[in-house]
Amino acid sequence: MTAQIRSMSTACSGCGSQASTIVATGQDYIYHGTEDNFRYVRCDGCGHFYLNPRPDISQLSLMYPANYGTFSNRFQGRANLLGRIKTIVNRKRLKGVVAHLPSGGRVLDVGCGNGELLIALRQARPDLELFGLDWHFPVETRNTLERQGIGVIEAPLEAAELPAQPFDLIIMLQLIEHLWEPEESLRRLVRALANDGRLLIETPNTDGWDRRLFAGCAWGGYYFPRHLNLYNFERLAELLCKVGLGIESQRNLPAPLIWVYSLQGAVQASFGWKSSLRKLFGVKNIPLIAAFAFLDSAAIAMRFTTSNQQAISKKI
Repeated sequence: MTAQIRSMSTACSGCGSQASTIVATGQDYIYHGTEDNFRYVRCDGCGHFYLNPRPDISQLSLMYPANYGTFSNRFQGRANLLGRIKTIVNRKRLKGVVAHLPSGGRVLDVGCGNGELLIALRQARPDLELFGLDWHFPVETRNTLERQGIGVIEAPLEAAELPAQPFDLIIMLQLIEHLWEPEESLRRLVRALANDGRLLIETPNTDGWDRRLFAGCAWGGYYFPRHLNLYNFERLAELLCKVGLGIESQRNLPAPLIWVYSLQGAVQASFGWKSSLRKLFGVKNIPLIAAFAFLDSAAIAMRFTTSNQQAISKKI
């Protein structure tokens, strides 16, 4: 059974304008929690991309059902290889930042999901104080993290009570796009950073070269109805500077899962969600994911913009 998600019209979170142009319409092609149609718009004032209307925050349990990837056993079996690869890749991307953390440094992973990255950080740097924040932790996940000495904060970021002692590093991997109030949420995190503390963000990039292939409905970066705000390099940098952060680096990253989600969406938009073709483009198809990772890596080498980006910024 599917449910209807209660949604409300909203203004641009970038500049407050009500004027916008529809750029895409689509459905929840991944979890099929609802048959509702959703639309992505581009602000006529500043060019920001956002979901409008967007689900009310009270609809979290419908947007993120029990079988949502980081809440369930969806990545068991062969797909566990993807989880291990993902952890290795994330550790490599964080290595330079983590290496500069002081002994006993404090790290917060916002939107930590099943906590795999925090557990990997615990193994790499046992001296660090680690905390994970997410709106929901299954009991098994909570128990696993607490056994590792990792603090757990269970609440939406917009309402979370953060520890008083500041953090040296805050990580937001594929999270800012899920926020109802990205600017205010970032301001809260900046206040929670130590002087010279860093914020590391990874998020989809609307300038990705592959978005043009699926722009009208199926691009995986839309991730209907969970991605509420999307950025390119310029708009993300503007937001980070606006909340008191200085940009240290921005770079393109491979986006193999966005490719997979795009293909899933395209098949379903054309043939329906029960089409057997969609099974070819699932997260368990490791060779396909590896192929898209290679394709995007080659695109980056040729200075193309991909559908995934990283920004490292410092409190100023």
